Amino acid sequence: MTDVVFIGPSLPTDEVGRLLPDAVVLPPVAHGDLLRLDVGPGDRVLVVDGFFLQHPPVRHREILDLLDRGVTVAGAASMGALRAAELWPFGMRGVGEVFQLYRDGVVTGDDEVAVVHGPAEEGHRAMSVPLVNIRIELRRAAAAGVLSDAEAVRLLDIGRDLPFRRRSYRALERSAPPEAAAVLDRFLTWRRRDPGDAKGADARLLLSMAADNAPELCPAHAGDQPIDNLHTRFLDSWRSRFAGGSVGGHWVSDREAAAVLMLLHPESPAWHRRGVLAGLAEVDIADPLVEDHAREVARRRGLSAAPPSGWDWLTDSERGLDEHEAVLRVLVRAFGTTPYRSLALWMVAAPLRTPALLAAARQVAATAASLNETLVPRTTGHRRPGGRLHFRTEVVDTYFARLWGCAVDELEAAAWDRGFVDLAAFRYAAEPLVAYVKAFGAPRLPAVATRAQDTLAGSAARIG
Repeated sequence: MTDVVFIGPSLPTDEVGRLLPDAVVLPPVAHGDLLRLDVGPGDRVLVVDGFFLQHPPVRHREILDLLDRGVTVAGAASMGALRAAELWPFGMRGVGEVFQLYRDGVVTGDDEVAVVHGPAEEGHRAMSVPLVNIRIELRRAAAAGVLSDAEAVRLLDIGRDLPFRRRSYRALERSAPPEAAAVLDRFLTWRRRDPGDAKGADARLLLSMAADNAPELCPAHAGDQPIDNLHTRFLDSWRSRFAGGSVGGHWVSDREAAAVLMLLHPESPAWHRRGVLAGLAEVDIADPLVEDHAREVARRRGLSAAPPSGWDWLTDSERGLDEHEAVLRVLVRAFGTTPYRSLALWMVAAPLRTPALLAAARQVAATAASLNETLVPRTTGHRRPGGRLHFRTEVVDTYFARLWGCAVDELEAAAWDRGFVDLAAFRYAAEPLVAYVKAFGAPRLPAVATRAQDTLAGSAARIG
């Protein structure tokens, strides 16, 4: 069993090691981080802290994806408490007072757990006090008889009026009107004798319960609502963007690996064609009659010849094609293309997704990323915001037209035959590989397995 803990300002990382030895400790969670995890049934992901402003926050669907895969996900204190309060009906576990306040609707604002904190190098040291901590301290003071309920509410309102970046007990003292000074002094004097930290306490509780294998952190039980409609194009796109693996110090996403296979593998157009036609005909990609099946599907739907609308998918030089071949090309291009941002490994034909080919594609992508980092932009390009090397479109087009052996004005059709919906989608995928292609030419990616090659060769022979 693997325990992964996302934590930052709520608790020092050395306390995590003391409370839950052998846990994998990661910085506050952000959008995409859960999709990078190599976890499965029996593993536990414990969310304490998460980013709000510096990075997009973790999405609910990312957590639901882990739950759907049998991973235990539990939260407390900060972002973990927020997401647990929103997703506990579906099986995310929440513990602690902060979680309970959100679950019961007592607290509704995300800003109550927000804090300003330092960088990772400083251990994400908190530099403000979350309002939820102040709220719970005021409740403690009221329960101890130090404050009346009305006085506690008045001081909470003063704290709520402060921007979350400025919240602290000192700021509370400076902002209090004169008529509240005596009440506030009474509260702060009491608190100095008995200080509390609700978020820290909740984080410790979560880790201690995990160390004790508390039954409250069970992966699933009968009361959990089923997770429906999980797999949308959004989740697929996020998984393709964030999931992947590290190669030579570079994180290579599934999307980048897919782009290498679609753009640089010499068998990509042929296998893409077969994959799309097999899907339309609902037969296996290895079926030697896949194109005949696809033609029959087209005939039944009235596409015995390329329709007028289909000519949009054919170049001028292709207008004289045999009508059967014209229909097949229209089908492949109309049903088998996607924008780059929707690019995912599942779109790559199965014979090109073997472990050996994926590993080789990730290596090419990592080498390309390393090369791009070392280049000084000259006349052919510059760096976009964020550091991505940018080349002029004519440079991208020229190198890939040369690589694919086609004219530049035929490049869009060549991109269609590899699964890209237009030149913009192709260029965005190809741009990170331009320097690699310029320096090394086509990479030596492994050929598709012999049996699959025989299927492809047989198909080619039938076409001839």
